[in-house]
Amino acid sequence: MLISNIVFVGKSKKKTGNTRFMLNALKRRVKKVTFINVPRHAKLYFWTDYKTIIHKKIVSCNPDLVVIYSKDLPLEVMKKIKGNYTSAIFYPDMSVPINKKLLQHAILSDYLFITNKGQLAELKASSVKRPVFCMQGCDRDGHRITYTSKQKWSSDVAFIGRPSTNYRIGLLQLIDKKYRLKAWGAMWKDYGLACLKKNIYLKEFSKICFASKIIIGCDFRHDIMCYFSNRTWIVLGCGGFLLTNYVPGLETIFTKGIHLEWYKSQEECVELIDFYLKHEDKRKKIAHAGHNFAHANRTYDVVMNEMISYIEEDMSHENFTHKY
Repeated sequence: MLISNIVFVGKSKKKTGNTRFMLNALKRRVKKVTFINVPRHAKLYFWTDYKTIIHKKIVSCNPDLVVIYSKDLPLEVMKKIKGNYTSAIFYPDMSVPINKKLLQHAILSDYLFITNKGQLAELKASSVKRPVFCMQGCDRDGHRITYTSKQKWSSDVAFIGRPSTNYRIGLLQLIDKKYRLKAWGAMWKDYGLACLKKNIYLKEFSKICFASKIIIGCDFRHDIMCYFSNRTWIVLGCGGFLLTNYVPGLETIFTKGIHLEWYKSQEECVELIDFYLKHEDKRKKIAHAGHNFAHANRTYDVVMNEMISYIEEDMSHENFTHKY
């Protein structure tokens, strides 16, 4: 069965633009896409049950597939559409232990696309029917090289994100002792680090990638197979040189020293910063190759096509038991 009519459920992600990028990619992939912004419906229909309105809208669209971003579709609506419409959740986050609310939604869904391989078996054992590994990506238009001459955005080393783990905080404090570091996107001043802006939006993100010599990646877990935040694809998509933490399986996706660079300890991270600050030509060559790799292999068009093609192939098999 070919999928041509999709209802996409989510919320506006003003900072990351994820849902907008996914929506645009879906529009390029299938004939018809209807976007349901859940918070907007809750606000517009405050005087009645907005969940019923959302359900009626899905029914009126009669989609081949309902794509749900994270846990954005209310559980009551998930229960109503189960067995009547094929549904797929795209979950961009990762939690240990697995988020209980996610499990509630995922058990009601036909597919759960997650951004790591390490939790597939656990999800399957928790009655999730079809957990599937699917990485995020960059946008073909939104994530691009943005030239800027403003010193505000420049630094030897930059990090974009929150002080969410002690390891991350300690690493950046260590780097700050030796190099000109700027940490963007949260209250880093509380930890003695320079931060000129708390909220970073897409155009600002790309300027930081252009003006900073090295962008640091430091995810909140380093031990989950093929898990890394979408910071990886966005930095590459915006043309930045990325030095990120190693996770098992990273070498199956990228080539070390070709698309990006990675470290396995804080000490190695500092050593690599020192090396690449002294070798500008190698740094720029890697940033250029990483940018080309991301846009050739992992745009949101690729991500959406991967999801839909997987479902189309699965639905064509005789063992697919979805009820229409």
